[in-house]
Amino acid sequence: MTKRMYSEDPYKQSFEAVVEKIEGNNVWLDQTCFYPESGGQAGDAGTLNGQRVVGAQFDTEKNIVHILESTPTFKIGDQAKGQIDWERRYKIMRVHAASHIMEHFLFQVFGSLKLTGSHLNEKYDKSTYESDERLDPEKIAEVEKRANEFIAQGLTIETWPDEKRPHFKYWKCGPIQMPCGGTHPKNTGEIGPIKLKRETGGRGREKVETSLLKS
Repeated sequence: MTKRMYSEDPYKQSFEAVVEKIEGNNVWLDQTCFYPESGGQAGDAGTLNGQRVVGAQFDTEKNIVHILESTPTFKIGDQAKGQIDWERRYKIMRVHAASHIMEHFLFQVFGSLKLTGSHLNEKYDKSTYESDERLDPEKIAEVEKRANEFIAQGLTIETWPDEKRPHFKYWKCGPIQMPCGGTHPKNTGEIGPIKLKRETGGRGREKVETSLLKS
């Protein structure tokens, strides 16, 4: 199974690996810093030996596939140097952590609430949660206030693997804890202030958008 270097150090931006398999534009390595699309987090982009990587995914055996923009110029057995698109990844890390915090206070303020979906925008600096229920604007403002007060404390963010399932991880910040295997910053101070925006969608759905206010 592909060694997941991002799990050990989400701040690692470059690495070297051995090419184990190539199928068309898809490349498998023995180890990687590229986070594969999963758990609502977008897969990483970057380069392998200077060639553009447009995404990463898990295959059916939970190995990581790197999707190149063009046919690889290297071959199986070669050494490959990978480089993460760090600006993009860091935004995803910050908005991912902000979403966990927002979700905690969303349930704290609204109580029982059914969420029907979530996604990141194309610039990776906003996340959106959808609900079939009405999202009261005054309550959304209270969620934003509580989330920003929490973030401003500069609290440590911890992640650790399950003892019996090493690729199953947990995320914790202060009293907030949940299962999550994604990448996150080490401290809420890196997230900065956030802005929440309520939007109405089709078919009776409403949305709450979490935006990063620091680039």
